Amino acid sequence: MRGSFSQLKDQLDSRCHKSSSRIRLIHGATTASAQCLVAAAVGVAISAVAIAANALVALVAAGPPLLTCPSNITKKELARISQLKVVAKGTTVIKHYLDTIDRLAARLHAAVEDDKILVRLGLERGRDKYFIQEVAKQLSKNHVNVVQQLEGLEQHICFCFTNVNEARSLLLQELHNH
Repeated sequence: MRGSFSQLKDQLDSRCHKSSSRIRLIHGATTASAQCLVAAAVGVAISAVAIAANALVALVAAGPPLLTCPSNITKKELARISQLKVVAKGTTVIKHYLDTIDRLAARLHAAVEDDKILVRLGLERGRDKYFIQEVAKQLSKNHVNVVQQLEGLEQHICFCFTNVNEARSLLLQELHNH
């Protein structure tokens, strides 16, 4: 009888250790997913603030021409129209980059949510060793995908910043030319 209880205690200790390991694994995966989501959201927010600041600079720089009263079309007015066309082109390109960044952030968010669902399923079926292993494999595969999505998002944010600076340079160049 004592031997059976001793064996039972060893089995229970072993299962308890395995469950603790699984919980740590799932907690780590959830934490990593949440950090990825936060990083993506922060990147999008920073890019939005930077773009808004650059747009404000462009509006301040273009402000005087926009406030003048229309009269006969002169060379000066044609120059102003040219400046506005440059600004419009730059804002169109930047809008496309922001749309792309928004879509990438949404895809990243969906991937993180899918990982959270996998973790919840793993917790619900905690006794099934095979299922936990499959969840861990899937999370490992998804991790590579999430990292690639983060890199793509980072790349597009950098492209967007570069484009904002180029648009601002073109605008300032147009303002100095005329």
